[in-house]
Amino acid sequence: MRTAIRTLLLMATLAQCAFVTDDTYAIKRTPMVGAVAKFIMTGDFQVNGGQGQIIATVSEKVTAVDKDGNFTVEQSQIEASGTFEKEKIETPSRNPISLTYKPNGQVTSIKGDLIDANSYRMENLGALVDPGKQVAINDVWTSESKADKDLGTVAVKAIYKLIGEEKIGNVDTLKIQATVKETEGDKPAENEFTEWISKTDGSMIQLQAKWTNAPFPDISYPVTATIKLSRVAS
Repeated sequence: MRTAIRTLLLMATLAQCAFVTDDTYAIKRTPMVGAVAKFIMTGDFQVNGGQGQIIATVSEKVTAVDKDGNFTVEQSQIEASGTFEKEKIETPSRNPISLTYKPNGQVTSIKGDLIDANSYRMENLGALVDPGKQVAINDVWTSESKADKDLGTVAVKAIYKLIGEEKIGNVDTLKIQATVKETEGDKPAENEFTEWISKTDGSMIQLQAKWTNAPFPDISYPVTATIKLSRVAS
């Protein structure tokens, strides 16, 4: 009888274990040198009382990954067009820019034409920062970065939440919501975004973002904008 009871208890334990799965996921990006991604970007923006739209094709190529996991990407504008107050505006071509990131996704260097403090502020506001551990659906994590006087950036606080899984085209993705806010300045900027990343390597597949007081480079006024990026076949 005692053996039978032990057997039943063991079977019950095994049955329970059969339904326990490790439903946690890595957020960290694992880039490979030479990997190329192309995106269609569309946006509506308001600046200095006027409204405009933009559509562009941009690409990103991983050019380096060092032994510590820092990685560098080259971003290029392939083509772009736009309007402001229903009038066509010039969208001059730009030389590629090079961005270097820590393994957790925070930018450390931006090189290229017309790079200024606003370039770094925008990158800080758009960063999806790895929590440093596996996360489950509905888990929340935070990130903070301090002001850097040399770069001209201000302090930023971010809150992230993994809200689910979703298949986009033939890609299995994780869907993450984020609110990233500057905590200093006269007109602190804010970016509320949802990003879909590949389960395979953590790279971006789709992005929807709402910017408030955005410090877009080359624009002297704060910008309110909604932006969408969708990855397309290279």
